[in-house]
Amino acid sequence: MKRLKNIPFLGRFLSNEDGGIAVETVLVFPILCWAYLATFVYFDAFRIQSTTAKAAYTISDQLSRETNYVTPSYLDAVYRLHEFLTTSNQDTDLRVTVVRYTDDDGYEVRWSKTRGNVTPMDATTLSNVEDQLPVMPNNEVVLVVENWLAYEPAFNVGLGDFTFENLIVTRPRFNSAQVCWNDSETGNTSSATC
Repeated sequence: MKRLKNIPFLGRFLSNEDGGIAVETVLVFPILCWAYLATFVYFDAFRIQSTTAKAAYTISDQLSRETNYVTPSYLDAVYRLHEFLTTSNQDTDLRVTVVRYTDDDGYEVRWSKTRGNVTPMDATTLSNVEDQLPVMPNNEVVLVVENWLAYEPAFNVGLGDFTFENLIVTRPRFNSAQVCWNDSETGNTSSATC
């Protein structure tokens, strides 16, 4: 090495440290860009998760205070509110179900309506979520609001596509026969289900 340093041109070249910052930048810049994009994607995912949960809580609270019949047009308006609250370009799904518990039959679906691409809750889907329902006294009724939102990250930083899911259980505010479904928009009570 000493012999190489004795050569005038090569000696200056080996002791020169110019360009060290450029080499460090080339090595660190991709990692710094990935970290910035990953921070953005994870922050965005947590924001959407929080917004989706808040939308489900808001709708559940709204329906638990309803004293009139829930009708198809009312549920359409609730779904539009849900889409507004989630502020996402992705499709959202909403399912509203009234569940009753009796000592003899256990949990049963009183009525279930959906908006989006999800099916109404039936006995099979109810059995899949029974562990998320509270312990209830005989003849108690609860409102179950579920929502789904597909999430697609803006950048590929190791977080794949997935769906946010929320299940909110709320007791009607005033009485157990309060949240009733009516297919009729005219107020005909013959088609009502409580």
